[in-house]
Amino acid sequence: MRFLVSLASGVACSAAVAGPPFLTDDPEPVDLEHAEINLIGQQARAASGRDGSVSSEVNLGCAAETQCHVAVAIAFDHPVGGTSQVGLGDIEFGVKYRFLDRPDDGWSAAVYPTLDLPTGDAARGLGDGRARLLLPLWVQRSVGAWTWDAGAARLVDRAPAARDSWFAGLLAQRSFGDALSLGVEVFRRTSAAIGQPSATGFNAGATVKVASNQNLLVSAGRGLTHVETNRCSMFLAYQLEL
Repeated sequence: MRFLVSLASGVACSAAVAGPPFLTDDPEPVDLEHAEINLIGQQARAASGRDGSVSSEVNLGCAAETQCHVAVAIAFDHPVGGTSQVGLGDIEFGVKYRFLDRPDDGWSAAVYPTLDLPTGDAARGLGDGRARLLLPLWVQRSVGAWTWDAGAARLVDRAPAARDSWFAGLLAQRSFGDALSLGVEVFRRTSAAIGQPSATGFNAGATVKVASNQNLLVSAGRGLTHVETNRCSMFLAYQLEL
């Protein structure tokens, strides 16, 4: 469960076009005095079982070049040969600040510190058991219909048997007008727990505009190495822009 929750933290369930439905985020905050609401279902299957969450998150343009973020999840854990568990997961707070924005040449960059509070029951596989801090840097280059996002994040985790770890991701997206965007990402995470290997994986996904202020976000992927930790992952979200 810690592996899956850590991957979700690499996303930080963030804003705009990138971020959901991908793990690699983008530097773009929600516009000042605007908001974005995401209703998300995600799960992953590993050799040890299947787990994930159903969550609601709010991203608010709370200051110039700044986005405030909160996410609350109902987590589930279905271990192979064990008892299924469902309950409140860890609650997440974050602040994204875009410190570089150069629309003339398409470059932008942001930091997005995110704190997970241990509200989920770790003994039931529904949380980490300790507060965790994610410290990412995201960079973007836009050229015509193509957008490239890349970044790295340090996860500080003091839970028993956990290790501080790194996440790195690269995402390429191609827009087809305002109605559709397709993307593929490759990511790598170092070991996040004692006995857990570092792993590489990928996701392919799409953002579909279903109304002027509503989007459907979907992605699926799997591990490329140590596949036993990520045999299949899926993400589906409804996004409302206000």
